[in-house]
Amino acid sequence: MSQARSRDTLDRILTAAEELLETREFDELTMADLAEQAGCGVGTVYGRLPNKESLLLCLHERYLAVGLAGSASVFQNCVGAGLETRVQHLCSMLIDFFAGNRGVTRAITNYLFTRPSDDASANVAIFRRDATAAFRQAAGFLAEKVDRRIHPDPQAACEFGLLAAQDVAQSRLVFGDRSGLQIKYSQKKLKSNVATMLLTYLTHA
Repeated sequence: MSQARSRDTLDRILTAAEELLETREFDELTMADLAEQAGCGVGTVYGRLPNKESLLLCLHERYLAVGLAGSASVFQNCVGAGLETRVQHLCSMLIDFFAGNRGVTRAITNYLFTRPSDDASANVAIFRRDATAAFRQAAGFLAEKVDRRIHPDPQAACEFGLLAAQDVAQSRLVFGDRSGLQIKYSQKKLKSNVATMLLTYLTHA
């Protein structure tokens, strides 16, 4: 019973962090803010999360679980589908995921951006390993249906195309318009345009 209660408390703290990150940067978040939002004492927060990096690791674990569940649903629903359907469903899931997890996506991305590429610390390795594995699995799902006469290395082509799609989705949904261009897209239109961009690349040499 005590373990379940402890897990419920941690879940409440993580949910509070997600809510706060929708309106502020991770560096601005304090443990006191987190305790107030979660409706518990600061000591309770520190009892489960000794520092902010441990908070980010727990957020990452939950974030990854949600992303993998979304991908698994697409894989299952499109098991017999062709490339176009797979691209449409995967892009739709990707955009819904970023739109629903803006704050955590921004926090994790900014954390990794500040680390050098050769950073071998355990926490950075966990973030990069998990993200890369999930990304390559999604690319492999698309690669199954790519014509090798167009792209002799379907996996590499799908990784490149999916990376471009992900970058567009993140820049529009997570980080906002940094280009200075006053061009807006609805979430529905963004799904359509990103899917078209990715499909066009995968079906043309």
